[in-house]
Amino acid sequence: MKKIILALMLAVCSLLSNTLTQIKEKGVIRIGIDGSSPPFSVAKDGGYSGFEILLIEGLVKEIFGDKGSKIQYVVTVGDDRIKAVQDNRVDLDIALISVTKEREKLVDFSDPYFSVNIGVLTRSDDNIRKVSDLNGKTILAQPGTTVFDYFTKQGYNVVPCASANECFNDLKSGKGDGYGDDNLLVFAYAVVDRKVEVNIKNLGSTDFLAIAVQKGNTELLNAVNAGLIELSKKGFFTKIFDESIEPFYKGTIDKKYFLLDDLYSLF
Repeated sequence: MKKIILALMLAVCSLLSNTLTQIKEKGVIRIGIDGSSPPFSVAKDGGYSGFEILLIEGLVKEIFGDKGSKIQYVVTVGDDRIKAVQDNRVDLDIALISVTKEREKLVDFSDPYFSVNIGVLTRSDDNIRKVSDLNGKTILAQPGTTVFDYFTKQGYNVVPCASANECFNDLKSGKGDGYGDDNLLVFAYAVVDRKVEVNIKNLGSTDFLAIAVQKGNTELLNAVNAGLIELSKKGFFTKIFDESIEPFYKGTIDKKYFLLDDLYSLF
C-alpha cells in the first residue's frame, strides 16, 4: 500500500510545473515552439530562427540576466501545445497560441505579444476571391487550433493536417480547396509561392497570441509578463519585427496591425 501511495505521489509531482527558482537552479528552461511556421519559428542550420525565436531569446535574457539560462526547444503543434504545458514537458510554450476561453481553463496565459485574424490560402488558379466562394469547399486546418474550430462551427468540411507545412502541401496536392490559419502565416506561403494567394484575409474576431504557462505557476508567469513589458519599452518588438517579419513579407504588411506596444505603454 505504501509503495502504491509513493508511486502516486511521484506521478503527481512529475506533472507539477518548475518554478522560476527551480529553473534558475537547473540553468535550463524548456520552451515549446512550432518549428515549422516561417517567419515565426522554423528549423535552420541545426537550430531555429524567426520572430518567436528572437522573442524567446530576448525574454530569457530579460528574465535571467546576461548569464542567461540554456534554452531547450521542444517542438509542439496543435493540441500538444497546451498538453505539453499541462504535463510539465515544457516550462513555457510560445508556438502561435491564440488565447481562448477554453484554453484559459487549462493553462495560464501571459499578456499577449501579437494580434492576428484568420486568413485562407488558396490556389491562384481556383480564383477564390471572397468567403462565399468557399461554400461547399473543403478547408484544411490544424486540429486543436482556433481556426479549425472556427470553420467547423461555420459548417465547413474541415480536413485535419498535422502542421503548417503539411497543410500547405496538402493544398498544393489538391486535398483541400483552402488552407485556413493565422493570416500572417498564410501570407507567408503566398510570398514564397506564386501559385497560391490570400484573398480572404480577416475572418473572425481578432485573436491574441500569448505565452502558455502551467496553471498556478504565478512566479514564472509574473516574470514573463514583467519581461514582456521591459522588452516593449526598449522597442524590442519593433526591432525583431523589422528583422524577421518585415523582410519576409517584402514590405507588404504593416506592423501597426500586429504589434501591441500601445497596450504595453499603459504599464
